Amino acid sequence: MNNFNIDPGLGDDVDQTAEMARPDQSVSRPSEPSTNSLPAPSGPATSAILQRQLDGLMAVFGAVSTALLVVDDHGIVVMANPEAARLFGPMHTLLHVSLANLLLTGATAADAVPLLDDDALSMVMQQKRWKADNVRIHPVGRPDFPADFTLIPYDTEGRRNAVVVITDNTDREPARAQLEWQATHDPLTGLSNRAILLDRLEHALLLAARSGLWPTLIFLDLDRFKSVNDQLGHSTGDRLLVEAAERIKRSVRAADTVARIGGDEFVVLCEALERTDIAHQVAARILLAMEEPYDFNGEGVHISASIGIMQGDASMSAAEDLLRNADLAMYRAKENGRNRIETFDTVMHGEIRRRIDMERALREALDNDELSVVYQPIFTTAHGALVAFEALVRWEHPTFGKVSPLEFIPLAEETGLIAALGERVLDIACRDAASWRDAAAYTIGLHVNVSGRQVSASNFVSYLSRVLRHHHIDPSSLTLELQESVLLDNPERAVARLVALRELGLRIAIDDFGVGYSSLAYLRRFPLDVLKVDRQFVAGIAQSPQGQQVLQAIVDLAAGLDYSVIAEGVETTEELTSLCNLGFEYAQGYLLAAPMSPAEALLLAAASIVPESAEHADAVQR
Repeated sequence: MNNFNIDPGLGDDVDQTAEMARPDQSVSRPSEPSTNSLPAPSGPATSAILQRQLDGLMAVFGAVSTALLVVDDHGIVVMANPEAARLFGPMHTLLHVSLANLLLTGATAADAVPLLDDDALSMVMQQKRWKADNVRIHPVGRPDFPADFTLIPYDTEGRRNAVVVITDNTDREPARAQLEWQATHDPLTGLSNRAILLDRLEHALLLAARSGLWPTLIFLDLDRFKSVNDQLGHSTGDRLLVEAAERIKRSVRAADTVARIGGDEFVVLCEALERTDIAHQVAARILLAMEEPYDFNGEGVHISASIGIMQGDASMSAAEDLLRNADLAMYRAKENGRNRIETFDTVMHGEIRRRIDMERALREALDNDELSVVYQPIFTTAHGALVAFEALVRWEHPTFGKVSPLEFIPLAEETGLIAALGERVLDIACRDAASWRDAAAYTIGLHVNVSGRQVSASNFVSYLSRVLRHHHIDPSSLTLELQESVLLDNPERAVARLVALRELGLRIAIDDFGVGYSSLAYLRRFPLDVLKVDRQFVAGIAQSPQGQQVLQAIVDLAAGLDYSVIAEGVETTEELTSLCNLGFEYAQGYLLAAPMSPAEALLLAAASIVPESAEHADAVQR
């Protein structure tokens, strides 16, 4: 494609340059003031100066590596430099030739036409600057080449001439092609990228509006790919992504577009489908291809995929909407057990609308300080002495009502709001803990849940230190509760960050122990203090000998590592009795106390008596 544009700002400079070569140019000398009444300098000295100027200009004209042509007002070449001769032929064949016959452009020599015919030349000669970029020129009897053109008209002795600047882009063409490829492709797998996928999807939607044959998106995400990166290294992870891309390409139809849109996410665009089941057949082939083991240096790696399908229709005309819906269907596949296919439906559409509205509302709640914190006590199992409060965030919205943390906390994680939410909770909880310190007869601990995103933030340790100082909180009274996954997603970084936190003097607890990865190796590797056993291990423990054996093993393991153990979700007297018999020293749950407001927590702290054993007051602080 020829790109023409006019730049009116450079003509004056060209005119001045042209004037330098004119023999009648006046030159003012510093010692002689120039006036309109003085005659122009003349004589042998002036002629010599002008000749030297002309020689200098001609030397530059011949030495530059860019092709230059000078044409008269009819477009006839009157001067050419050596670079122009290299591109178009010997000098004597260039002079007195029309630009219309010299500059022939087109995809091939057979369909070449003048870049500037007589009418076009007459028009551009009246301008100050004319450009034509990225055109292919076919010189007669010479190799064709890509080039950029600039034509700069100027006046001399009452006539309109022009300089034509021709830049040969032959050497630049591979680099330009490489840049264009990189702009539309994933560099690792060679697949199309998100930009080209959306462009083709938008085009497919336009065609479908006329034909009625709507496109379908297949959204694919590799299951547990992160664990491959962590365990086998990023190099192996990259090799797996390349192999996965090849398997996807072998599974789709020739007309389908396969794109990698980030990380381990791939999308297949199936255009103009006559039957809705075709996309499901393609997705099923991809699912089977993913299940085949990957062989890396003799080590077999098994990995599956979760797939979401979004079928376009007349009600869905935005490419981004289709992609988002396919993504949601993929997440539904993950929630339902992974290694499966889910199709977007109207129920999911309602979920998307709610999610969008809730995300907006959550942002407003953070901005307007609408979130609150309640506190669930932690007691000793033997004497019922209060030893700590766990801070729990709550959100009550005018439209949504009381929103469960199981809903808005994952939403905060996905939208990047979790860091702001976590900092708000930490600040409120430390403020309230300061009131317990003043009211209670002994130190009452504070447990605060923190996310992996918070802990991995580079400024978290310094932020936490500032909050503790601001509220005058003893770091030893604060326990941060983390999920197991936070430790195993990036073990090296986790160790370094936990060590930095421990250096502040606070303690680290693993929340919902045993529910996640259940890896005993990290108990020895990471600097930990407390294990919190999830409700699902506690429920019905009195009637489950096998469950009691599991809990006994946890207690023994914690004792050997000098960890405290807290049982969560205690709801019956039988459960509490069994936990005491198994050696659990601490527990929390609705049997003992429900989460309570800050005012109620303050009253409970003020009414608490010093435990019979001083160790109980300090044990969860050790």
